[in-house]
Amino acid sequence: MLRPVDISKGVPGASSTITDNICGLLLNGPAVAAAGDVTGVVNGTVYSITKLKDAEAMGITAAYDSTNKVRVHRHISEFYRMAPEGTKLYFVVGAVAKTMKNLIEEYGQALIVASAGSIFYIGVAFNPTTGYAPVALDGIEDKVREAIAPAQSLHDWSWNTDRPVSIFLEGRGLSATGATALNLRGITVGVDILKATHVTLCVGQDYDYAATQDAIGQKFADVGTLLGTKASISVNRNIGEVETLNISDAVKGVWLNAGLSNHKTLLEMDADLGDFDTKGYVFGVTYTGVSGVRWNGDHVCAPATVDDNGYMSISTIGHGATINKASRMLRAKLLPKIKSQVPVDSKTGLLPKGVVKYFENIGDEAFEKMAKAGEITDGATTVDPNSNLLSGNKELLVSFTVVPTASIDKIKATINLKTSI
Repeated sequence: MLRPVDISKGVPGASSTITDNICGLLLNGPAVAAAGDVTGVVNGTVYSITKLKDAEAMGITAAYDSTNKVRVHRHISEFYRMAPEGTKLYFVVGAVAKTMKNLIEEYGQALIVASAGSIFYIGVAFNPTTGYAPVALDGIEDKVREAIAPAQSLHDWSWNTDRPVSIFLEGRGLSATGATALNLRGITVGVDILKATHVTLCVGQDYDYAATQDAIGQKFADVGTLLGTKASISVNRNIGEVETLNISDAVKGVWLNAGLSNHKTLLEMDADLGDFDTKGYVFGVTYTGVSGVRWNGDHVCAPATVDDNGYMSISTIGHGATINKASRMLRAKLLPKIKSQVPVDSKTGLLPKGVVKYFENIGDEAFEKMAKAGEITDGATTVDPNSNLLSGNKELLVSFTVVPTASIDKIKATINLKTSI
C-alpha cells in the first residue's frame, strides 16, 4: 500500500469531516435466514447499522439470543443504549465455531477496510458453543488470553495502513483472584513485555442479566456496554468519569447490580477489586454516596512509563485514541502536499526557513483544532530543515509532539476538627 505520508509512533516512553465514534463489532453466532420482513445475516459478511432496529430487522433480536444461547443482540443493544442512535456500527457475525482469535485474524482487517478506514474502536465478543469446557490460562479463559496479542497486531496493521483503531476484548470466564490474576500491564512474551497499547480487557458484567443465561452465558462480559460508552465520548475522555458516565439505567433495569465475568457480584469480590484495577482489568464499580455504576478506569494491556526525555508510553484508552485521531488529522492535512513543488535554498539545496515554518503551521493547525475541542492540551510540529527533497527518497522529515489532557484518578485529602478557621 502506498504511504506518501508515513507517520511513525514516537519514542515509547485530519480533517473536519473525521467522525471519531464509528465502531466495529466482531462476534460469532448462527446465521439468520432471510424470510418475510427479516433480511437475514450471512456469516462472515460485514454489515453496517445506525440503530438497534436495523439489527432487529436482520433477525438479530432478543429471541435470537435466547434461542441460540448467544449474546449478539445483547452487545448491540447495549452499544446503542450507551451510544446515541445514528452512531454507525459495522459488525461481522462469524460462524459459531469461530474463536476470538479467529474473528480478529479472519475478519478484523476486512471490517476496517469495509468501513473505508472510518472505524475508531472495535469490540470483540465470544459466544461459546453448547458443551464448551473452558480452559483457564493465566486466570482467564484460554480463548480470551490467546486473543490479546492478535488484537494488538490488528492495531499495528491498522496504524501501518493509516486507519488506526483501539480494540476491546470480552474478558469472559475470569477465574483468578485479584492476587493471582495476570498483570495485564506486564504480560511477558519470553523476556519482553507485550505492550498491547491499544487493547483493553473488559471483565465486567451486568450480574442480573447474566443470571438469566445458561452456565456458559453467565461467564460473559459486557463488552458492548464498554464499546458504546467509548463511542459516546470524545477520544481523550476517561470511560470511568464519575460525574457523567453512569452505565446503569434504573428505568430499563440494566446494570443495577454490577459483577465480574466469574459471575460474582462486586460485594462477593470486594477484597479483590483493587488488585484487578491495578493490574489493568476493566469492570463496573460503585461509589459510596453516588448512585449507579461506573467503569473502574481507562486501562489497556500495557505498562505506564515515562523516559528520561519526558516521552510517555500509551497506557490508557484515551491516550491511544488521542494518538490515533491526531495521526489521522495530521495525515489529512499533509496528504494534499505530496508531489507539490517547494523552493530550496540555492546555496545549500535545503529548505528555506519560510518553507519549514509553512509545513510546521500545517501540522499545528490540526493540533490547534484538537486543543480547542479539549481533546489535547497542546501539540507541536517540527520540520527538519535538513530534509533533502532534491534527491534520494525526497522525504520531508517531520516530528510531532502531543501533550494529552490529564485525568484525575484519585483525590487524596485530610480532614480535621479545629476550634476556628
